[in-house]
Amino acid sequence: MEQKFIKEIEIIGLWGRKHFHWKDVRQDVNILVGINGSGKSTLIHLLWGLLSDNHKHLKKYDFSELRLTCSDGSQMVFDNVGKKATKIPVDMPVQMISTFDVVPSKVQKTESPLCSELMDVIYTTGKGRFSFFDYRLKAVNFPDQAPTIHSNIKKLFELIDRQFERTGKSIRIDVNTNTVVFDHGGHTVRLEDLSSGEKQFLLIMLKIFLMEEKPAVLLMDEPEISLHIDWQHELINVIRVLNPHCQIIMSTHSPSIFGDGWGEFVTFADEITE
Repeated sequence: MEQKFIKEIEIIGLWGRKHFHWKDVRQDVNILVGINGSGKSTLIHLLWGLLSDNHKHLKKYDFSELRLTCSDGSQMVFDNVGKKATKIPVDMPVQMISTFDVVPSKVQKTESPLCSELMDVIYTTGKGRFSFFDYRLKAVNFPDQAPTIHSNIKKLFELIDRQFERTGKSIRIDVNTNTVVFDHGGHTVRLEDLSSGEKQFLLIMLKIFLMEEKPAVLLMDEPEISLHIDWQHELINVIRVLNPHCQIIMSTHSPSIFGDGWGEFVTFADEITE
C-alpha cells in the first residue's frame, strides 16, 4: 500500500487577515522559510495540534479553519469558529520536535527543559511513552528480534560518534549504571554535562531513531537553535539516514539547514500566503 502523506495545507483567517494555501507539499522534505512574524512556527504548531488530535492546543491560536488534504484524497478539518474537528485519521503518526534550552537558576536547582526531555526520551517508560530504554528492553522481551535491535543500536551509536567526533566524544552504555554516557579523553561525561547544542542534536537523533523507520509526519520548528553550523548543515541528511520514510515539514531561519543540496525543497512563506 502506498505511503500516506500530507499533500496540501490550508489555513483560513490566521490572525483574522491571512490565508495560507500550501499546495503540492512534498512527500519527503519540506523546508518553510520566511521573516519573523510570517506564520512559519504557527503553521507547524497548528499541524501538530490537528495531527495529534489536540483540540485544546488548536484553540490557542487565532484562525478560522485549518484543512489538510492527504495523498489519498482524505481530509482533516478543524473549524475554529465552531470549535470542532472532522475526520481525524489515526493512521498518520506524527512526531513534533521543538527544542530549546533554558539554563535553570541556582535557586531552583532543576534540570533545564531540554535536559529533562532528553532524559525522558532515553529512560522514561509508561504513560504512552516509548523510550530508548524500552527499545533496548525489546531485545529481552523478544529474543528473536535481539540481533536486529543490537545491530540498530550499534549503527545509531556509530552515527552519533561520527557527528560528535569533532568534539572528541563517543557514546556508550555504562554497564555498571545502565545509563547512556559519553567518553571524552579518558573521562566519563554525563548527559546533563553536555552543551545545549549537543543535548539538542542527541535528542533529535534519538527521537527519530525511535520511529523505527516507520512512515510518519515529522514536524520541526526552527531546529537550528543551539546547533553548531556544521550540525545544521548535516541535520536533514542525518534525519534521512535514521528514517528515510518520514515526511519532514520544518520551519527555519538558517540557510545552513538547506545548504547541502536541499535548496529545491524550500518554500517561502510569502509564496503560500494570500
